[in-house]
Amino acid sequence: MSLFAELQRRNVVRVGLAYTVIGWFLAQIAEFAFENFGAPEWVLKTVVVVLLLGLPLALFFAWAYEITPEGVKREEDVDRSQSITNVTGRKLDFVIIGALVLAVGYFLWERQTNVEPVAEPEEATLVEAEDVEVSGPDERSIAVLPFINMSSDQEQEWFSDGLTEEILNALARTPDLLVAARTSSFKFKGSGEDAPTIARALGVAHVLEGSVRRDRNRLRVTAQLIRASDGFHLWSENYDRSPDDVIALQEEVAIKIATALKTAMDPEALARMVSSGTRSVPAFNAYLQGLAFGVSTLSTGDIYTFLSARDSFEKAIELDPQFALAYWELANFWEVQLQTTNIVAGIVELPKEEMALRFNDAIEKAIKYEQEPVGKLRARVLQAVQRMRLVQALRLNTEYLRQRPNDRTAQATQLDLLADLNEDDELAAAIVDYQERDGYDFLVVNNSITYSLIGDDKPFIREFAKAALDRVGDSPFIIYQSHRALLWAGDIDGAAQLLRIIRSGDLPESTRLLATLRQTCAENRLSDAKRIYDKFASSYWDDVSLKWISQRIMSQDDAAIETLLELDTAGDVVALGDFVSYAYFDARPFPNLMATLEEQGVEPREPREMPYRCIL
Repeated sequence: MSLFAELQRRNVVRVGLAYTVIGWFLAQIAEFAFENFGAPEWVLKTVVVVLLLGLPLALFFAWAYEITPEGVKREEDVDRSQSITNVTGRKLDFVIIGALVLAVGYFLWERQTNVEPVAEPEEATLVEAEDVEVSGPDERSIAVLPFINMSSDQEQEWFSDGLTEEILNALARTPDLLVAARTSSFKFKGSGEDAPTIARALGVAHVLEGSVRRDRNRLRVTAQLIRASDGFHLWSENYDRSPDDVIALQEEVAIKIATALKTAMDPEALARMVSSGTRSVPAFNAYLQGLAFGVSTLSTGDIYTFLSARDSFEKAIELDPQFALAYWELANFWEVQLQTTNIVAGIVELPKEEMALRFNDAIEKAIKYEQEPVGKLRARVLQAVQRMRLVQALRLNTEYLRQRPNDRTAQATQLDLLADLNEDDELAAAIVDYQERDGYDFLVVNNSITYSLIGDDKPFIREFAKAALDRVGDSPFIIYQSHRALLWAGDIDGAAQLLRIIRSGDLPESTRLLATLRQTCAENRLSDAKRIYDKFASSYWDDVSLKWISQRIMSQDDAAIETLLELDTAGDVVALGDFVSYAYFDARPFPNLMATLEEQGVEPREPREMPYRCIL
């Protein structure tokens, strides 16, 4: 008998097939389960290795042994006339067929649950208002204006801003409400405009406004929900409570607003969504203070206020060690500090390894203590991003946005991931979509301007930057990004006007100097550019991002590659990955980065030519 025939007779082939199909199915189940439980990568890798090691053992067992009515016997001890390998083979056929049915079913289920890619837009351009028929705002849309601080102590301003922010966040978790971004709301702080005027400016049907008076023994909050079309008060309430009732009060306000706007959520689900996740009032107050500091950082450009936000979130966790939202915010702080190119990075003098440990601790506890599955999903997105698992992060974030479409942080992350993964058509569509949907959030607008350069459509880039300035032109970060975009689009005079604002603002000196270098090269003032470049070399060469960008601006391309090659050689692919979304970045000179991208099926884009380079 030939070897192959003997393998068939002893069911070695069938066992191999059955093991392969069942092993693949178990690996898919393990990946799904471990991913949802936030297990480390090594756990899944261990399972896969064990399954692979088990295959030769299974084949050896099938060759050397036979299952008989009397039990397992060595094959050589079984008389051929008494062998039941044919019976066992038929049973294995049924096992293989069953396993294949399960595997195919799982494969179809996985494809069905994956979100289809966004269809390519016919033309990724901004739509002028006069070109479309204007329709009224969605009846379930709302802007939450900053609550006015009526306390005698103006130091309580953080409390009214933080409370406003948390009510806004709670409402944004409700998927069938359209909630205007915090930037749009805070833009009208102290403006004196009436609610209908503000609502028309923001394109919403309702406005929530109110005031807060807080002292040691009493908390008074007034809130009113106003219909913009006629100024009618749909709901209003005055609360006189103890300061210890602030958590219940915040949740009650959010629930009553959502109920008044007739959301489709059942009361129990709504209560879970708007819950702050803590019963500790001191912890909640510290959390509110952290939110207020975060808003201040984005609106003023004072990056060191971000440190105060971190301190507040750490205090909240100290007061309530199971406060998931505080862990989430703290993880975001450390993730920013770990970035190579973020303006707000580098304000903490700690080794990168220590910051990574702090990030991992915060994100793992955010996942552990979060009660809502969708909240865990958001945390796993950030965890995957920090591990440079970009394809997984995009899949998770797309699913999260399906359930929480109003989350601006997730929208900004979606833009990041689409840019990193070279999904340029989807990126262009998302930029336009987020602009038309709201267009006021700092992070979303910041990313949209940055990634509009990838498309290299200069008229679009110029008009988008100008539209961003019209909406959030009081943000130092947006002014900085718009300056670069206008230079890219060839509007040197328009950029020069923005540079005057940047140079007199509160952004770090290195950031202001970089904007000046761009402008100087665009104006072809080579001697001035060389002087600025030399200042970078003497003062800021320890900042890899500033060093690389300034070298690229000055056409020192070989030196720029050497600058980043140090990261690649050291295996710091996560740090190097921050540059992937730059329109003029070329990943090909960096073998470790290329291997990481290719492993995920990502083909790096062809880099764009920087329009404002100095040609020396």
